Amino acid sequence: MSGDEKVKKNRDPIFATCLVIFMLAAVAVVGVYVNDHYIAEDNTEISYGDKVTVNYTGSFYDYYGEENAVVFDTSYSSVGNNDKIIKSNSFAKTSYSTLSFTVGGTDVLQIFGDSVVGKKVGETVKVMVPAADAYPAPEATETLKGGVYEVAVPGQLSKTQFKDLYGVDITAGQSVTFTTVYGWDAVATLDNLRNTVSVEYRAEVGQTYDYTGNEDSDFGKVQFKVTSEDADSVTTQMIVTDYKSVGNGQVQMIEVDVGGSEPFYITGVSGSDITVKHCGENNNMDLYFEIEIVSID
Repeated sequence: MSGDEKVKKNRDPIFATCLVIFMLAAVAVVGVYVNDHYIAEDNTEISYGDKVTVNYTGSFYDYYGEENAVVFDTSYSSVGNNDKIIKSNSFAKTSYSTLSFTVGGTDVLQIFGDSVVGKKVGETVKVMVPAADAYPAPEATETLKGGVYEVAVPGQLSKTQFKDLYGVDITAGQSVTFTTVYGWDAVATLDNLRNTVSVEYRAEVGQTYDYTGNEDSDFGKVQFKVTSEDADSVTTQMIVTDYKSVGNGQVQMIEVDVGGSEPFYITGVSGSDITVKHCGENNNMDLYFEIEIVSID
């Protein structure tokens, strides 16, 4: 072995050792940078005036995940697209994204916004917004004693009104038999000269009919038992079965949409008495939110 070869042999281990030390040092530096910029916990607490981004799920009756909870809004597609999770009657969301707002501003309900103050990224907070501080509406609740519900015979309608109300096409001189949303049949006849449609109900006294508007409802079944009828109206007893009680005389809201106006909601059942409200599903309801802090700007 020559002298040069001896020097090279002695130098190789030193070079290898130095290279390993350099690589370890480089990894350590990169690790510190990544930790400082990407991994280190953000301990910033949210204050008024901050712009924050959150994920959330809003529900009636209780917080999401609890037995009685009915989800009316969410930013999570995993919640919105899960058919096993009970949704409100009016839930129709098809796209999902986080929610950004300025704390203390008017972008969201005040109690919703206040609930994140003092929280940090990654934390989750639950908050209940009382009905009076959520989406209040003029008092529109009534109790149907004995479930008595009057159905007015529509009489003369324009062709457009008839189509909007019943979703049935009719041509001149034609009589059409169709099933109403109440479950009984009716006959409609078009007067071509006046361009009006006359409707005659074929409800049978003593017969109980299934309401056809919520056959796939998760909340209950509605029936109309005909007790009397005349030329102007049909008197029925509204019967509600398979409903779910949520305490304090409330039931999970059942939507009844008989056409021609806004739907109403059955909110309580006590024996044969039925409580309904004539306003939006979200109106006059306590709202329960679960909020996840995503980022603070």
